[in-house]
Amino acid sequence: MVTAINREELNLALQAVGPEALEQLVKAIEEKACVKIVKPPTVQSLLLPVYDPIVKAEFYVGEVLVTATVAEVNGVPGWAMVMDDQPVLSQMMAVVDAAFAAGIKKADIIMLGLEGEHCIQEKHAKEKLLVEKTRISFDLM
Repeated sequence: MVTAINREELNLALQAVGPEALEQLVKAIEEKACVKIVKPPTVQSLLLPVYDPIVKAEFYVGEVLVTATVAEVNGVPGWAMVMDDQPVLSQMMAVVDAAFAAGIKKADIIMLGLEGEHCIQEKHAKEKLLVEKTRISFDLM
């Protein structure tokens, strides 16, 4: 069971809780602090590097579409990058990241992040059960 979360883990964890919970958190942050969008959501493509252990070098396997945003909360910068063309989610995530760094609503952010981690763990457990059903026991054959 996860009992703590750091800033690097927040982005993925908070995306698992859903947009409604994030929207409520962002509204609470905006009521308590000065929020500024420094760089509005921008859709970009990134080259995806993969390490080849045979030749011991990286190569680019393809491109990934992402949306990135930079925000400030009380002058403290925050940043977010999410998969696909999702400007609203990217902006909310950047505001939450900046608020976390600024110490604004930090306990609420951590609680929501832990909830997201729990959702991710449940999803992985369900996937593991589905995979386990396909396991073949060669000892019985």
